[in-house]
Amino acid sequence: MADPGTVAASSLAEQIKAEFAERLDLLEDARQITPLARRLTELTLAEIAEELGVTFTEDGAAPFVTHLAVALTRLNRLEMEAVPSAVVDEEIRHRTRERGVIQRVMEECEKLLDREIPDSEIAYMTVHLCAILDDD
Repeated sequence: MADPGTVAASSLAEQIKAEFAERLDLLEDARQITPLARRLTELTLAEIAEELGVTFTEDGAAPFVTHLAVALTRLNRLEMEAVPSAVVDEEIRHRTRERGVIQRVMEECEKLLDREIPDSEIAYMTVHLCAILDDD
C-alpha cells in the first residue's frame, strides 16, 4: 500500500505540473529555460506548497515561477548569478521561515545542478515567495 504522504506529494506535483505547463512550455520552447531547470522548478514548487500549505496558481504565482525557472537555468548554464541587493535582504530580514524553506529546497537542487546556489538567488526567490504568501 502506498504511503498517503507520498501519494499526496505526487498528486500535488502533478497539479503544479499541469497548472504551469503552458508557461513552462513557452519558456522551454524559447530556450529561456533548460529541461533540468523546468523539472527542478516543478519539484521545488511542490515541496514548498506541501511544506507551507500554499496553493500556487498561474494567477498568483506566475512571476515566482518564471523567476525560479530562469534563475535555475542561469545556474544550470553556469551563467552569472543575481547581484545581491540590500533592499531585498532588508525586505526578507524577518522572514526566516520562508527563507529557511527556500534554502532547504535549493540545497536539494544544488546536488542536481552540481553547483552552489548563492545567497543572492535565494534572497530573490524568498522575496517572490513572501509576496505570494502575503497576498493569501
